[in-house]
Amino acid sequence: MKKIIFVNIIVIFCLVIICEILIRSFNIVGLQGSDKNFFFSENDVVLIKPNSIFKVAGKKVKTDNNGFRIPTKNYIFDENKESILVLGDSVSFGFGVKEEETFIGALRDKINFNLLNSSVIGHNLESYIYLLNKYQKETNKKIVNAVIFICLNDIHLSQGVILNNIQKKTSENLESSKFIRLFKNKFFININLFLREKSALFVFLKSIGTNSVKRHYEYMYTSYNNQQLIDEYYKNIIQIKEYSEKKGLKVSFILLPYAYQINNNCKKQLMMPQNKIKKIFKKANLKLNDLSDNFCDDENKKKFFLGFDPVHLSKAGHKFVSELLIGRNIIN
Repeated sequence: MKKIIFVNIIVIFCLVIICEILIRSFNIVGLQGSDKNFFFSENDVVLIKPNSIFKVAGKKVKTDNNGFRIPTKNYIFDENKESILVLGDSVSFGFGVKEEETFIGALRDKINFNLLNSSVIGHNLESYIYLLNKYQKETNKKIVNAVIFICLNDIHLSQGVILNNIQKKTSENLESSKFIRLFKNKFFININLFLREKSALFVFLKSIGTNSVKRHYEYMYTSYNNQQLIDEYYKNIIQIKEYSEKKGLKVSFILLPYAYQINNNCKKQLMMPQNKIKKIFKKANLKLNDLSDNFCDDENKKKFFLGFDPVHLSKAGHKFVSELLIGRNIIN
């Protein structure tokens, strides 16, 4: 009996290892999580430590002396060029993708500007006013334009990511399903965070079991029915507008969709969040570059997101965005 149990354990262990190898080899899903030791809080806005090398979602990340994400090998900004400051969250940061494969990396050799990628996991509209002011004052590079990448999760009010809770806030706070409510105690949260960082098989099973792509979208969708959140969104947009006008800084806003919308052919009822965001920008008399329709209309649209990921772009998705930014004359 003991021998049978032992053999079964060995077989199960081997199957787990094989599944883990296959999932990683075929890049079905990626690892999640990041090393919180490389993040710090400044006025409740989380920044990345300057001159650091660490891993996010299993990919090596390198920062320069301002904390901007840069290529991992032999890269120095051209001091003779003017600069464009890129603001955003984990999507424009390039979560799960090598820096050279992000849309920032793809654009680098196509435009005559330095691209300063200040994006950090968890940043939102409340973060950007502080960051615009910070980098205009502190960096020695001449910033002439700023580009702000907006996702549906910018509806949430919390400013940035609190340092001692960085991983939980960037993912677990977005998950309102019964699964998460059942496992709120510290032990299960820590186990979950550990496995997300170490096991692609765990990420795959969790994504399938909790339908994470749909779940994340639905949580965001309901937030756009909250008038208080809509009012705060408008207030933050106006503050960015007033700051940029005061400083004579050109600011462009780019709106990116969620995978669930794209996977379901952008059905009219699914696009409600985008429509409300457009109304906010119209009220603020600001131009919004909504790329959602471009995603919806492309025949390869279902390849533009990481496997079983609700919002983060794949290598193909980053390439697609870089082409749109050039083609629509947003960055040139």
